[in-house]
Amino acid sequence: MKNRNRLLLVLLSIAIMAIAALAVVREARKPDPIPDYALSEKSSETTVVIPEGATGDQIAKLLFEKDVVKSGRAFFAAATADDSSKGIQPGTYRLSTKIPGREALAQLLDKERRMLVLIIREGERIYELRDDLLELDFKPSEVRDIFESKTSLPGFGERAFEGFLFPATYNLTPNETVASIRDRLIDKFLSVTQRLDLVSKSKAQGLSPYEALVIASIVQAEGFSESDFGKVARVIFNRLELGMPLQMDSTVLYALKERRLAVSRADISIVSAYNTYNRKGLPPTPIGNPGESALRATLEPEPGDWLYFVTVAPTETKFTNSYPEFLSFKREFKRNLKAGIFDGKS
Repeated sequence: MKNRNRLLLVLLSIAIMAIAALAVVREARKPDPIPDYALSEKSSETTVVIPEGATGDQIAKLLFEKDVVKSGRAFFAAATADDSSKGIQPGTYRLSTKIPGREALAQLLDKERRMLVLIIREGERIYELRDDLLELDFKPSEVRDIFESKTSLPGFGERAFEGFLFPATYNLTPNETVASIRDRLIDKFLSVTQRLDLVSKSKAQGLSPYEALVIASIVQAEGFSESDFGKVARVIFNRLELGMPLQMDSTVLYALKERRLAVSRADISIVSAYNTYNRKGLPPTPIGNPGESALRATLEPEPGDWLYFVTVAPTETKFTNSYPEFLSFKREFKRNLKAGIFDGKS
């Protein structure tokens, strides 16, 4: 009997040890708790850009890098548990930092936190800007009408808007209107031109501020590299001083509403105030919206006697005061164009 009791005690001890061991194993197999912020953490705001086609993992990584969430896993767990996460749109968002994963998901789904971004390229034309605004879902009638009027700015008189819509990247608020966007672009133009002292410096050159703006728009359109802007500006000044037609392809292409590397004989025969092949002087308006570098180059053109220039390669523009050498540059350009080294450029 004693032996039997002793055996039962041994078996019971083994069973208890097995249960304890199993509990230890189960505990060891439990996943570590996901690092996550509490909603009460002190928070600030940051900007996060969600690219087109970003996966859940990629979004989680972006949020972690910006300290929106304590770990990528915190957001990923919240997103995989909630089907509404499929509604996250690409774009730029204003998000709180140091928030739980589920709160990060809620903020990404909040339309008020998604920032629209308007990117205006240097040299962009007003009709191209209209297209940009339409892509941001502004009403066609509002986009069309807002630029049909004119503006009156100090030193420039009453003018159409072309040239005054400063190229930059603009973050738009959800309640932004086309009128408020237009005003922001003009305010940026005024800020930059005042810093450059454009009104006074252009008058010192014998130009009106508006003429300087027209020249800057041509410099922007003709120069392949900012390092050449000062020389391009000098060519324009030299030709104007000698009473030569500017003969700039960019002005003709503006009239045609096209962007190409060269013009044809038919192109330079068009009847237009922007055809600087058969009309002397400047075109009547800017041919786009120039950036700061083109404006600065116009106010501070590089000294030189050049009358001609040809961009013979995407990274090389040649300048000369010799017409035969200019023709040689043109032949070099045509060879390179045929060889395809300008492919993808316009």
